Amino acid sequence: MKPRDHHRSIIGIDVGATKIAAGLVDLASGNVRSLTRIPTRRQAAPHDIVADIADIAAAVLETTAGDVLGPMAVGIAVPELVDISGQVRSAWNFPLPDLVATLTERTRLPGRVESDVRAAAFAEARFGAGQDCANFAYFSLGSGTSYTLCLNGRPYTGAHGFAIHFASSALAVPTADRRTLSIATPEDFASGLGMERLWAERGGRPLPDGVQTLETLAASGDARARGVIEDAASIAGRLIAQGVNMLDPEKIVLGGGLGCSDGLYRHRLEEHIRANIWEHSCAGLPIVMAGLGEHSGIIGAALSARAAI
Repeated sequence: MKPRDHHRSIIGIDVGATKIAAGLVDLASGNVRSLTRIPTRRQAAPHDIVADIADIAAAVLETTAGDVLGPMAVGIAVPELVDISGQVRSAWNFPLPDLVATLTERTRLPGRVESDVRAAAFAEARFGAGQDCANFAYFSLGSGTSYTLCLNGRPYTGAHGFAIHFASSALAVPTADRRTLSIATPEDFASGLGMERLWAERGGRPLPDGVQTLETLAASGDARARGVIEDAASIAGRLIAQGVNMLDPEKIVLGGGLGCSDGLYRHRLEEHIRANIWEHSCAGLPIVMAGLGEHSGIIGAALSARAAI
């Protein structure tokens, strides 16, 4: 970071499946001001979603009109694959055509896009739960699942920028009678959306508050709700343990709505992680919740933009 950077800020934007949040991030402290939120219009045309992102960036920029030094750039965290050049390479949630060009035209600032899980991990490494260790594995567990390995304060991108998967590929294991293979994608059962689908497939009624309703039902003694949560936590916990076996991190940091929950899912998740770490001396490694809450994506987007300037 250059000497003058501690006087500068960057607009950070976190684009999620349900909301878009933005704020002005102080590069030295990670503090966020001018926090602004709007709903994500997932069913809108792609260019309209991009226009919403540009609108929220402009709204934050307007709050800096009286500042001696304005923001240096705009950073955007998106729930998609982003390559090492900052290009969005997937459209799992919604396409984002001409995103950086539209933001630059609207704000007159350079822009940089980053994968949301990598941005959040970067923020936790600099200002949150990962700042006291040389390496940690950040797992985001929410509507979907993803991960990032952080080394010496920076997220590891992989050769192309795609090192964020741990539950999205189909796995195959023999069936109980060993006559054939059972093939399934873990994220389809272990994520928040996967749990809701599994609940419905097992005959459950609609869930007004999603997974939180499942937790409430399980706490009241509903065996079906408890079974869905137990199965999801078992799948995710075993996969995270496999990540520990492969990466040998100092610490696990859990983010996302499920990762930062405090009910049955979180309790059973940790049990399955620790039970499936091969080296017993590592089974007691710290497993902590992300420390920056909803600010992590905003802060990480800003840090990613600064690193790319």
